[in-house]
Amino acid sequence: MYKRIIMTLLFFVICLAVEVRAEESVNVPAGEKKEKSELAKLLSQVDKDYKAVRALSGYTTFKKKEWKLIKESGENIIKVAKLLRSDYARPEDRKYEKLMKKMQNSAQELVKIAKDNKKPGSVEDAQFHVRKLQQTCSLCHKHLDIHIYPQLFKGKKSEMKEKRSQN
Repeated sequence: MYKRIIMTLLFFVICLAVEVRAEESVNVPAGEKKEKSELAKLLSQVDKDYKAVRALSGYTTFKKKEWKLIKESGENIIKVAKLLRSDYARPEDRKYEKLMKKMQNSAQELVKIAKDNKKPGSVEDAQFHVRKLQQTCSLCHKHLDIHIYPQLFKGKKSEMKEKRSQN
């Protein structure tokens, strides 16, 4: 008799806990969900332009079309960075703001180098700023705890945070 009552009570508690968790995951405010999707679209544009420029980083010389691609990608990254800094600003998070400014500055340097590409050493300068852009993206993702390829990280986020706090 007591076993049935305890089992029924236990079953009821488990069902209630599952229902509460389901409600929590569904009850994300619509504005926040929309903002995250817009932010994801903007960041995917940055990623697309960054990957286009990064693909050229192994070249020893650039032709006219490669310089054009670098210039266009840099300009696109600048536009998105300005939009991120104005619409998705985080004034309380100075590191985020600093990294966004670095991203914008690196993209501006890429555009400047691409416009004046006849200068000696301009290929190396462009490659340097592509690497600087990559470092900035990496630092920002680490700061915001964003994993682009979560399948590479076997542990759970909480475990990863614990490991970082121990170091």
